[in-house]
Amino acid sequence: QKIIIMSFRGKLARASWRGSSSQKQSTISESKLNKEAISELFNKWADETDLMTMEGISSMAEALGMEPSSDVRLLSLCWRLGAKRPGQLDKEEWIEGMEKLGIDSMSKLEALIPNLDPKDLDKRNFRDFFKFVFLFSREGTHRTLEKDIVRVLLPIAICDRSEHTVPFLEFLESSQPDNLRLTLDQWCSFLEFSYKVSSTDFSGYEPDGAWPLLLDDYVDTTKRNMGLSSSSS
Repeated sequence: QKIIIMSFRGKLARASWRGSSSQKQSTISESKLNKEAISELFNKWADETDLMTMEGISSMAEALGMEPSSDVRLLSLCWRLGAKRPGQLDKEEWIEGMEKLGIDSMSKLEALIPNLDPKDLDKRNFRDFFKFVFLFSREGTHRTLEKDIVRVLLPIAICDRSEHTVPFLEFLESSQPDNLRLTLDQWCSFLEFSYKVSSTDFSGYEPDGAWPLLLDDYVDTTKRNMGLSSSSS
């Protein structure tokens, strides 16, 4: 038993040393970055208030060979840079994010783009990214997303992780009012629903589960359209 404890402590010590070494290497790496060059990159696309708004972010995307309206890697970049407010990046977020990514030049930023596809993220990180997309895509002080925005944004953000995307959007279009706005809970729940519920027969769905009412309505409406018995019957 003593040997096991000593071995465990030895592993902890080695892990601690490796962690300390890694932190030192990270600090050294960040110190080698040209912070002035990072600021100059930001200034290329920032406006007079020292913010990179959607106009500047779109210009950056085009300079990096991305289509601003449809390339999910742009959203992934903003997520990795740590954008905290809808549709914009401030200078502090940009500098801190670029330092964490180890980028201080246009060429390094261009080299990062192929690695930004969120389809390669594990479930935990993808949940964070998917939540970020909702929060970043809001307008002004709104806490919800318009149905029209959801219709365009969801297929981009979900990254083929859901078989429900097309029928769910059809349900929103045909069965929900034009002024419908989705909440963050509904948005995030759709991803979890997609992981757990089959799109062919809705196995895995429990009527008395904790899904938002919108998803319950989606199930009942779609099952009726498929000729299956509805969950409420």
